[in-house]
Amino acid sequence: MFDGEQPASERSMGIPSNSNPFGSRSPGWRLEGVLAVLVLLLASADVSAEIYKWKDAQGRLHFAQDLHQVPSRYREQAEGSKFVEGSRGAIQIYQPVPAALSPSRRPTRSSPSSEIFKIRVQRTGNSMRVNVRLNDSVTAPFLIDTGATDVSIPEWVARELGLDLEGARTGRYSTANGVIEEPLVTLDSVELGGARVEKVPAAVSRTMPVGLLGLSFFNHFRYRFDPGAGLVTLQPNGLAEAGKIRGGRSRAQWQGQYASLAQRSQAIERELEEINPNWARRKAELHDALEEVDRQYAALEDEADDARVPMQWRD
Repeated sequence: MFDGEQPASERSMGIPSNSNPFGSRSPGWRLEGVLAVLVLLLASADVSAEIYKWKDAQGRLHFAQDLHQVPSRYREQAEGSKFVEGSRGAIQIYQPVPAALSPSRRPTRSSPSSEIFKIRVQRTGNSMRVNVRLNDSVTAPFLIDTGATDVSIPEWVARELGLDLEGARTGRYSTANGVIEEPLVTLDSVELGGARVEKVPAAVSRTMPVGLLGLSFFNHFRYRFDPGAGLVTLQPNGLAEAGKIRGGRSRAQWQGQYASLAQRSQAIERELEEINPNWARRKAELHDALEEVDRQYAALEDEADDARVPMQWRD
């Protein structure tokens, strides 16, 4: 059992902290682990299995690999909306959270600290998989990963949500294959079994078929993971109300956002100083890159202003 009596921002399932200003997909996450998880997820399914898609009466979007998993009143709709798995990434089996684990009352912001939420999870190897509702409209599979700096959503989920990634700010994340760059968005809401957080920072992955439920969600909760019982217990920790979490991020995480952009700018400026003065095309590319960093810095400032981030958190 993993006990998260400390805030999620201070404790992450025993995974060591990562001071890398690029952020981390997960400090303990390795490509081999990703592949192992995906093999386990897909081992029981035909790689060309059909995926069924339907919307419920509330307009929420769902997916399943077996027509029998679709409620009978939606099967005709799902049959007409099926597509072949692999055409846009492997989508995992959707298993609805039992009604008893999904309180009907929906708070308008982060859930009150007096509430305790117990959510059923599905074991996937050494990982825990849950279904998460995003922006009150799309339900998608996620792996719980409190070592991930932000929530990460697959690109197909971003498309279903209708997110505009054109001109989005980008984040850099360390992986086994080096540093990758991904678009950053702010989700209107993220809800797991009734535990709800609004205005959640998230990265959009072009390679992962399932999402990662990271610290930009868990920072708001005390948590307890019991893989043996297949349960996650969440209780709001009040850090956002106390001003210790702003826009889903702690002070250190906001400082990491600024440090990442500063490192990009410094690297470009060093190359400009060392470049052959006759390489006009490369110099122009570097100046364009500096302008892009300046644009992203302005976008980050807007995000920080919206979240009322203190100036001391921006150095």
